[in-house]
Amino acid sequence: MTIDIAAAIPATPTKYKRPPSFYDSWQAGEGIPIHKVFHIEQMADVELGEWKRFGCRGAFVNLADAHITTAAVIEIAPGEATTPVKHMFEALIYVVRGSGRTTISSPGYSQTSVDWSERGLFSPPLNTTYSHRNLDPSRPARLLMVSNAPLVLSLFHNERMVFDSPIVFDDRYSGQQDFYSNPGRYVGGRVWRTNFVPDVREFALISWKMRGSGAKSFHLSMADNTMACHISEFEVGTYKKAHRHGPGAHVVVLQGEGYSLLWEEGKERIRIDWREGSMFSPPEWWYHQHFNVGPEPARYLALRRGGSPEHTMKLGISGGEEGSPDQIEYEDEDPAIREMYAAELSRRGVSLNMPDPGSGSNSNGSND
Repeated sequence: MTIDIAAAIPATPTKYKRPPSFYDSWQAGEGIPIHKVFHIEQMADVELGEWKRFGCRGAFVNLADAHITTAAVIEIAPGEATTPVKHMFEALIYVVRGSGRTTISSPGYSQTSVDWSERGLFSPPLNTTYSHRNLDPSRPARLLMVSNAPLVLSLFHNERMVFDSPIVFDDRYSGQQDFYSNPGRYVGGRVWRTNFVPDVREFALISWKMRGSGAKSFHLSMADNTMACHISEFEVGTYKKAHRHGPGAHVVVLQGEGYSLLWEEGKERIRIDWREGSMFSPPEWWYHQHFNVGPEPARYLALRRGGSPEHTMKLGISGGEEGSPDQIEYEDEDPAIREMYAAELSRRGVSLNMPDPGSGSNSNGSND
């Protein structure tokens, strides 16, 4: 059958209105608060609502580039458990507060569990069924879940495919009883393969001469995910070099206080002040630069979209490789940046602990 396309188009074409993404529609239908903000000052204070899917209170936090990754905060009442769920998107779970146990099951395999407490980090294997239980009888537990749900839900645009698929990824999980108790192993470079970190603030880091003075970092390859995460720390009186990269990195402050400058090339800088418990996400290909103004080392956890050190995939603009033009060296940055930082330290009685930008010294740095 031949279709006369020309005849089907009106003389004055109607305006086409692009529909919302499948993920946006799904998210709105979940019936919980959706916080569309630039950053979260305190994850412990995020307003929540009743989330039927998880059987507990929860909220979405849409920071930058929420079409790739997004965050959700859930709170479990004392002694209660969440409704078992499974899904075809990856999720990295950080314990904001409280203690509990997460139980994992998959058809044909033994059940396993992980006991967690504040600042713990783990990931349920893909498409396994899991449930969180709050083991504290007196106070709620609060978890942060950063996932690639926007990407997966919009890709398949079918809720049954994402939440009811029978596919078993036994290459990722096949009932190993030490899935979470095994501490993991070093695989080279600055990469540690593991499925559970009991306390990311205590995880040992190593120096890296790339992003600035007095910094350390380590990458984590978790649950055979394509999502990635890393821990970074930088010393008192130091700040990182400005850099930019692809979308979807959620930065969770674990220790210290400071601020970050974020800006699109050629545009005005935006300042975000942070402390332990804050979270923000640099928009895709925006420069961002982190400054420690406190009396102790500053440490953060970055939970990211694709970029796993073991499962390479490209989402958005790449970045972060040594020598690439996505980084501004100290000697090339606007002098006002260091002047502002020095003035901030002076007000707090903290000494600047960095070489002169013209000295050519790189000191120790971090990958992000």
